[in-house]
Amino acid sequence: MPYIESVCVAGKTIEVERYFSARYGRRGQRSEDRVKPSKEEQLKINNRIAEKKLRRILNANFKAGDYHLVLSYAKARGDPPRDPEDMKKDIAQFLRKLRKEYKAAGSELKYVHVAETGSHGARHHHLVIGSSPGVDIGTIQRVWNHGRIHVNPLDDSGNYAKLASYLIKYTCRTIGTPDAMQGKRWNSSKNLVHPEPTIKVITAREWFRTKGVRVPAKYAKQGYIIDKNSIEIGLHSPEYGGFGFMRFTMVRD
Repeated sequence: MPYIESVCVAGKTIEVERYFSARYGRRGQRSEDRVKPSKEEQLKINNRIAEKKLRRILNANFKAGDYHLVLSYAKARGDPPRDPEDMKKDIAQFLRKLRKEYKAAGSELKYVHVAETGSHGARHHHLVIGSSPGVDIGTIQRVWNHGRIHVNPLDDSGNYAKLASYLIKYTCRTIGTPDAMQGKRWNSSKNLVHPEPTIKVITAREWFRTKGVRVPAKYAKQGYIIDKNSIEIGLHSPEYGGFGFMRFTMVRD
C-alpha cells in the first residue's frame, strides 16, 4: 500500500505526517472506496489545514522576544462597536506608521494579522510581529492611538502551535459570513518564509511498523524532543480519505 511521509521543517520544529495518498495510486483501489467527508467534516478539515499553515508560518518566522499584540479600542459605555471598514483603515494606517518606525531603526517589519470579533461584539486586532532593538513598546502604543495595547512576548520554545490555534479559532467563527472582518483567515507581510514539506513514498511495511498507540522513540531526532500534545494517530479518518494516518511534531531541545 503506497503511503507517503511528509516532513516539514519550520524554525525549531519538524512536523512529520504519514498517510495514504491517492495521488500515487493503489492497485485494486477504486475511487468509490474512498470516504467523502460530510460538509461539517470538511469544514473541520479546512480549519485544521489553515491552523497547520499558520502554525508553520509562526514557527518559521518568529522567535523568543517577538510579540503577540492585541490592539483594542477605547469605547465609552453605549457606543457602537467599531465599523469593520474603519477597522481596515485603522490597521492599514497602524502598519504603515509602524513600518516607518522599523525602517528608521534599521529593521524590517514582519507580521501576521488577525481581526477578532469577541463573543460580546468587542473588536480587536491580533498581531504577531518581529521585535526590533530600536522600536520599544512605548513606540508601538504611540502608533496605535485608538486604545490600549496588550503585549505578550513569545517564549523561547520555538513551537507556537497553541498561539496558532488561538488565532484560528477567531477566524473560524466568522470566515465566509457577513461578520467577517477580513476576506482571508489572516493577513501577513510579504517578507515571511512559507515552509514547504518534503514528500517521499514509503512502503506498507514501513507504515505498519509505526502504526499504534505510541510514536516510536526512534523518531526523536538527535537534539529534538517529541511534543506529546502534537501526536495524533487514527485508523479511519475522513481527512485522509478514510485511511489511517499518524502525525507529530519534534521541537529542538
